[in-house]
Amino acid sequence: MNRVLILGLALALASCGGGADKGNESTATAVTAPTGTNWTETFSQSPDNGMIMGNPAAAVKLVEYGALSCPACRQFAMASKDELKKYIAKGTVSFEFRTFLIHPQDLPASLLARCNGPAAFFGLSEQMYANFDGWMGEMMKISEADQKAWSTMQPGQMAADMANKGGLIAFFQQRGISNEKANACLADPNGIKQLEAIMKKAAEDKVGGTPTFFINGVQSDAGADWKALENDLRNAGA
Repeated sequence: MNRVLILGLALALASCGGGADKGNESTATAVTAPTGTNWTETFSQSPDNGMIMGNPAAAVKLVEYGALSCPACRQFAMASKDELKKYIAKGTVSFEFRTFLIHPQDLPASLLARCNGPAAFFGLSEQMYANFDGWMGEMMKISEADQKAWSTMQPGQMAADMANKGGLIAFFQQRGISNEKANACLADPNGIKQLEAIMKKAAEDKVGGTPTFFINGVQSDAGADWKALENDLRNAGA
């Protein structure tokens, strides 16, 4: 298995890392979305393989390295989802989520959440956080023998085995991804390469845990605290 991917799966991280400087205090002017559209329904994929919601040219660019298996990331997502969208809707803030691998189950979870592209990703990840205890509980039922077998598998094989035995295939089928599409995404080498690239970029950015946030390239020390991060966004001109 690729060393970058192994690094991601080996990190048993529970919450945030690293301090940062605050952004410059300013006030950004709201930007009107193209006719018939809304910035909270505008999605794209970044050159760094993150999923973006909002105006790609927003003055304030928020990046989260987050894991779908991370309780602190879930806490942040649940606390911030409505308030953050208010800033995104103004066109002054874009939000990029980079799927960070901290536990083995993050591999299939990330591949499946990203399966239908940026437009579907945010809704699916929100569903994963909303049903966190359920799907994580199912993954925890996988036997120790099956877990040991993962070390002999290629990433795609391991992801498919986890997804099937941990109920993720059924979870995503209920949310619009067919079994055929799910298995194709789990086996897609390009999808795995994108996750590896995110892990490599995270190492370059000195990401030490999840969630870790960057605002216009500067790491925030807010951790999973939405109010603290909101203050950083305002200081940056959101």
